[in-house]
Amino acid sequence: MAFPPSDLAGLADFFRGPWRFARTIWEGGADPQAQAEGACEFSDGASARQLVYREQGALRMLPASAASRAIAFTRVFDYRFGEEDVEVLFADGERVGQPYQRYVLKANLLAPAADHICGPDCYNAAYTLEDHDRFTMETFISGPRKHTRVLTAYRRG
Repeated sequence: MAFPPSDLAGLADFFRGPWRFARTIWEGGADPQAQAEGACEFSDGASARQLVYREQGALRMLPASAASRAIAFTRVFDYRFGEEDVEVLFADGERVGQPYQRYVLKANLLAPAADHICGPDCYNAAYTLEDHDRFTMETFISGPRKHTRVLTAYRRG
């Protein structure tokens, strides 16, 4: 497989399969407020140009202590690889089938094609393909009461 992928079909091939992730969450400051880790997989969906992303993990608020407990979580998203862009849809919860974000491939960067507006908040994310077995996703959420940065590092496996 060529790296970085030269088209969206190659990008789907890059993502397909199991991954491990580590996530750090900052809320308006230099010190992180939470960390999460877990496993995820991009698996073939019902259509030819679709991958379903499923993740499960555990979130810990910081600073971590012996008394702090992990909070289990799951998420599911539907990735649709079109001719020009990748559309990500919600695939769990009450917003199933609704658009979340849209991206365009630029070399090793999967860049946002538009902001996602949810109420008064704006969500914006970008993926950086590091090498054949690693990528990161960085999300920024801004709004009247949110100034959040989420950095997720993925490693194949």
